[in-house]
Formats: sequence, structure tokens, C-alpha cells
Amino acid sequence: MFGDVYLGAAPMRGLPDPGRSLGRSISIAVFAAVLLASAGTVYVGAGATRSWYPSRWDKQVAPIAAEVARLRGLDFVHPVAIHYLTPAAFERQLGGDNASSEVRAEVEREAAEFRALGFIGGKVDLLQAFGTSQSSGTLAYYDEDKREIFVRGTTLDVAHRVTLAHELTHVLQDQHFNLTKLHIQAAQSDTGDPAAFKALVEGDAVRIQQAYLKQLSKADQQAYAREDDAEGARVKKETTSVPDIVDLLGSAPYLFGKSTVAVLNATHGNQGVDDALTGPTPSSSVFVEGGLVEPSVAVAPPLPPADATQVGRPEPFGAFEMFITLAMRLDPARALLAADVVGGGKALAFRSGGVTCYRVVVDPTAEHSRPFLEAAVRDWAQGRSRTSVDAAGDLVGFTVCDPGTSARGPSEPRFQSAVELLSIRMDLTAEVASDMSGDVARCVARVFIAAPGAEKLVLDIGNKEPTTAQAAVLHRIGAASAGACRADPDSGLP
Repeated sequence: MFGDVYLGAAPMRGLPDPGRSLGRSISIAVFAAVLLASAGTVYVGAGATRSWYPSRWDKQVAPIAAEVARLRGLDFVHPVAIHYLTPAAFERQLGGDNASSEVRAEVEREAAEFRALGFIGGKVDLLQAFGTSQSSGTLAYYDEDKREIFVRGTTLDVAHRVTLAHELTHVLQDQHFNLTKLHIQAAQSDTGDPAAFKALVEGDAVRIQQAYLKQLSKADQQAYAREDDAEGARVKKETTSVPDIVDLLGSAPYLFGKSTVAVLNATHGNQGVDDALTGPTPSSSVFVEGGLVEPSVAVAPPLPPADATQVGRPEPFGAFEMFITLAMRLDPARALLAADVVGGGKALAFRSGGVTCYRVVVDPTAEHSRPFLEAAVRDWAQGRSRTSVDAAGDLVGFTVCDPGTSARGPSEPRFQSAVELLSIRMDLTAEVASDMSGDVARCVARVFIAAPGAEKLVLDIGNKEPTTAQAAVLHRIGAASAGACRADPDSGLP
């Protein structure tokens, strides 16, 4: 997944609130209810000994740890150290300004790729944007290498306690499944995406964080809402210059990972989540089809031109990457359907004539879906400079080259509408999964959102109760979607 340097280089860093920058919050449960009515082994790192850890939990954290263990259905193997730092010391601990020369070079390459794909303008400092986005919303984080938690400040208000519930979930994951081992496995996978594994890890932690918040007193929940609003205002002020694509890459594992984990939990409980965490690394379809945790099909990476020099290693390019790419120029609904028929893919950067280029090949899920995918890619490429399409053989591919400082960033309204559409569909999948299998739930969300007028209707309703007329339309579309998908879970696919 593009942005892997950013997504994979840091330890667990707390939970950014995706809703702050990625579109309005939609009350999916409102119309999902209408729709439904109508229709392990413990691993410890090499050399680790129990004496490294405290004998008991920090007294402020102990009750949170007990509740997290209950909610997650796992016991802590041992407590971990909790370090309370001043804001300045916390920022130094994060180390955002200490990127290695290797990481800096990799981010520069990714900036060239982002410009070529149309994600950012020509004068964006991507490394600075990543660092700002990463540190601005962090209240606490679990460091996998040190197996310790670091907290910004010394007072645990409700926002800190809720964040610690998230980080303590990472501790449980690490103690029972060995996150470092699983991250390495994901990085080495030929058919999985490391960012997709991160979505499982973060989605699980968001699930427990939200469950922890839900069991707090009403007064605490109200306090959390106030503190979260204040924190959101601070983060928004600090990140005004951060491009939308950086916000998306930072938030996607949380925003879409929680939907995928919700589907797994609804259909198979904690065991389903455990199996996904420890099973084969999934593809980036976890970001576009809630609960789909299968690896991609194996696709050989593209080759650079004979007169070019390969830069970096080949990387996954799957459904999520295809959606974001196409949605920059095509109708987001069409881009999302095209993403649904991407079975797997690979991308490679190369330099030719001093310019960085990015070459992609993807394999459609079925031969009959190939014309739809190819047409979408060709329409996206039409009129773009330094872009070519290669659809020879069974694969569909394209090559783009960095336009440099002349690159124009994407339209913000277009970007926001694309992310909003995806968010609605993922949340709807999670909501209806409690009443049907994952395959059927994904189908229902796909068919529902694709129905004429459905997307606009959902956006118009927002967080309000639907009117009688709106409820009737929701009922009609929902009944048709559920009926079609129970008959054929592939309904709606091109």
C-alpha cells in the first residue's frame, strides 16, 4: 500500500479520530435498522524475561487493564511499565524529527509517486506532513520494541483513559500473538498487504476502545465528548497544511479497520478476530470490503523499461489503492466498483531520464470483470500527462511519471466525497453483518449504495431520524438489496 513507510515505520501511536478530517459522521445504524427490518499460542520476544516487567499495574491503569481484559476475552500475561511524560518529553520520545536517511529517501520516492498519481501538489513536504499528522493527535502509545506504554501528561482524564484502553488492547495482542513476529510476516507476504494487517490490529483496538467508552458513566461519556472535541480542535489547527491523502493513510487502519473487525466479531466473535490476526496477511480489500480478510491472488511485479533503473522494492497495489487512484478523476461509485473486482496487484517505481515513474499491474477477479476495470482505468488515464495504459494479456496496468513541482493536487470536495462514500459502505457492512454472513453483508452494502438515489438519501439523512417518506425509500431499497444478495452474494459486481 502506498505510504507503507509512514504506516509501518512507527510503533503503535494512539488513535487519531478519522471523523475530524475525513467527512461528516453518518448514523449508519439508523437506516441499517430499517434495512434489516426489511430483510491461541502465547509468544514472548526472544530474550524476554518476566523480570523486565513490573510486578503490578500502575494504580491509575489497573482498573482500565482489568476492563480491557474482560472486553477482549484475554488475560494479560504480565503488567507493562507506564511512563508519564511532559508534552515536550513525549514529543521527543515520538522522535518525529529523527527520520533516518533511508526513511527520508523512501518518503521522497513516495512523494514522487503521489504527485504522479495526482494525490498531492508539487510543493508538498511529505515527510513533514507525515510527522505532523502522526504526532498531533497522540495521547499515548504502546511501543512494541520496548513493550512499554508512554503517556502524554500525568493526569488521566477520560480521553486519556479511553486512549489507554486502545493501547492496552495492543499489549494483549502482543503478549498473546507477538505483534513484531506478525508484522514481519506481513512485510514478507507476497499476497498480503502490511497496511491491511495494521488495519486488523488497529481495528481490534478501536473496537475495545469503543466498548470501554460505552460502559463508562453517562457523565464520563459527556466529559469524553467535550475533551475529544477540544482535542479535535487542537489537532485541526495543527494539521491544516496536511494533505488529505496523508490524513487518509494515517486514519484508514482505524476508520476502515474497525468496520472489518466489527464484521469478524459479529460473525465469529473474538475467535474470528484472533484467527484474522494470526492467519495469512490479507490484501488491501479490508479497506473497501468490510470483513474480507483473504490474501490477494499472486501477481508478478511489473518490469521497468530496459533503459530505466528500479527504485525500491515492488509493493502491493490492491483494491484500496485502485479505488483512491481512480476516484481522483472518476465518479467515486464507479471507482469503488472497479476496486471490487481487483483480485491482486503489484507496483514498482523506477527512474528514467532523471524522473521517477510508477508502474502498476492488477489482476481482475474474473475474466468477465476485466472490460469494466480496463474501461475505468482508460477513462481515468485520458487526458493525463505522462500516463500510459497497458491492458495486454490477462492483467490491466498503467504507468505514471512524476510531473514535479507543476503537479496539481486533487480537488478537496472530490477527495472528501470519495472517502465519505467508502466510509458509508464500510459502516453499513458492519451494521448488517449481525444478521447475515460476511459475504451477504458486503453484497447488501454494495447493492444498497449503488442503488439510484441511495447515496444522496443517506447523506441527506445524516444523523437525523429519517422522515416517513425517507424510511419508506430505505425500506424499499433495503428489501431489494437483501433479497438480491441472499439469492446471489455476487450481486452488483460488474
